[in-house]
Amino acid sequence: MDLHAFQEKLAKELLQNPNIEIKKQLQYSIPVHTLEVSYHPVVRNAMDILMKMMLISFQKAKLQSPAILADILLVEPLFIHDLTNKMMHLQMIQKEEHYTLTAKGIAQLQAGIFEEELPLVSRHLQYSALHKGILQGDIETLLDIEQFPDSFPYMDSEEIGALDEAMLVEQLQALEQSNELAEDEAQTFITSIHATESIQINDVPVLCFVLYDQKEERHDVRAYNTLTNEWDTHVASILFTHEKENW
Repeated sequence: MDLHAFQEKLAKELLQNPNIEIKKQLQYSIPVHTLEVSYHPVVRNAMDILMKMMLISFQKAKLQSPAILADILLVEPLFIHDLTNKMMHLQMIQKEEHYTLTAKGIAQLQAGIFEEELPLVSRHLQYSALHKGILQGDIETLLDIEQFPDSFPYMDSEEIGALDEAMLVEQLQALEQSNELAEDEAQTFITSIHATESIQINDVPVLCFVLYDQKEERHDVRAYNTLTNEWDTHVASILFTHEKENW
């Protein structure tokens, strides 16, 4: 990417408004972390009648053995034993002196749906400490830039600190739902994050303009983020706050 040529192209677009005058053009780089986030997707399945009956029985009676439940429900002991082990593995029930439902088991019984955890997978997300959030874009498209601009001067730190798990779950769930499913494939969901690691940091150029609107008689700042390929209102707002001191 030729940053100078691209900035000139953006400038021409801005100048299509005859009231706009470009007072200053600036280029900066912001650090963006590539995060490797691992998690267990889960599949949500409708409970069959046997699982519901077993959960209700475990909830109401102090049962110490699946065999007793097999006699009560008139079901083959092997089926009861296998399903009991499965519900233990899924943390729907627990056993101390007798079987009881966990909070997870109670919630899933009420919903009539149980969650089955799939093997661990990982995805890469781009995180900006400046934005304190995930940026959508392909970092690979920026790797051929020969010379990056100076660092954005109004950053407190490029360290990412503690990450909001809910934000990561939301971003990953959006990616999961954007994938087309095969005819026999079930939609998966993300309920928690297993681990997060920053595996690299890349510079992302932002192309900035200090503008003057002659009609409105006011200054403005626009900043174009080359990773997201969009105008970046967050960077523009920070730059506006500092640049206005020079107007």
